[in-house]
Amino acid sequence: MEINIEWILLTSMMLNPKEKESIRSDLDRLSRGRIEVMKQGREVVKASKELIYSLHRGDMQSAGVCLAKISQARKMLDALANTPRLRCYHPYLNAVQEHVEAAAYYSVVTKGNIPTRARLLADTETYLGGLSDLTGELARKGVDDMIHERYAHAAKMKDSVEEIYGLILTLDFDGGEARRKSDAVKWNLAKLEDLVYDAKIRGKI
Repeated sequence: MEINIEWILLTSMMLNPKEKESIRSDLDRLSRGRIEVMKQGREVVKASKELIYSLHRGDMQSAGVCLAKISQARKMLDALANTPRLRCYHPYLNAVQEHVEAAAYYSVVTKGNIPTRARLLADTETYLGGLSDLTGELARKGVDDMIHERYAHAAKMKDSVEEIYGLILTLDFDGGEARRKSDAVKWNLAKLEDLVYDAKIRGKI
């Protein structure tokens, strides 16, 4: 039996109708997911900034409330970001990074340590981004400690930033955002080193 190829090409559709509908549904689902992740990510970021502000004011009661709020907001965010593509979406990564920064700062202030990646549910790059941003808050606290003559606490902030910077120096970044943040960590460390050195010269430490 001879097959009329030309007739088949003229009368058939190149794409299966079900496949086209599936593509539309997939993209619509992804678009809706992005919108929801963006909205919930803002809640995580907002709660994270509130936590840091409470810690800088020394309001530990409010800080505890904010920490619980972040935890709940983060759970909701992770539930919404339920595909690999949404987990790579910038608003999701930014929210996780803000969560790492705030939760790590709370842990440093209240426990003297920094939570692990597993504890904060963060991948390596996002975790390092959060720790890099954390050094800015530690530097700010170190300055406040110096102003209020809590010299030993300021020295501890310097040691914490130094430890983070020491880790970053051993890593191989490919430029971009990670490199920019590492430069900021170096600047934060230098600022604290100057403050601690001055306190030692004056016999305060």
